[in-house]
Amino acid sequence: MATTTVDFLFPELRRHVGDDDGTRYTDAWLRAALVSSVNALQRWWGNKYIADTDALTVERNSDYANFTYVEPPVIQYIDERPIVLMASIFIKSGQLEKNSWNVGSWRDAEIAVSTIEGSRAKQFGIKQDWDALQMILKPPQKRLFSGTRTSFPES
Repeated sequence: MATTTVDFLFPELRRHVGDDDGTRYTDAWLRAALVSSVNALQRWWGNKYIADTDALTVERNSDYANFTYVEPPVIQYIDERPIVLMASIFIKSGQLEKNSWNVGSWRDAEIAVSTIEGSRAKQFGIKQDWDALQMILKPPQKRLFSGTRTSFPES
């Protein structure tokens, strides 16, 4: 099986998270977020891809039979947008967590400062990405039984 890096998704992910000039996030951070997003989406896709988190590469799962076309490319075009959205959720969630101790407000007799609205804006961006992802992919459901019947019941 052929493997690929996720580096070809950098331009789209950078545009999506507002890092057009490439100064906010390093390539290593974007690569880790993209590979993590492939892993996170496996439950949604039914283990379509195998992501190596050590080598930061992705390959197709040979046991998965529903690929639209044969490789190359390893990652199907239709799967690129969900990977970018999930990576964006990871990046924005990490930024929100990192800055959570800096959120607050204070006031004295002359000046009032608040960073609460900035935090709300970041949360709104994460929700937008999550909603867009759910518009593309049907979220996995918790089921006790898959609901497939193997044979008709005996009369």
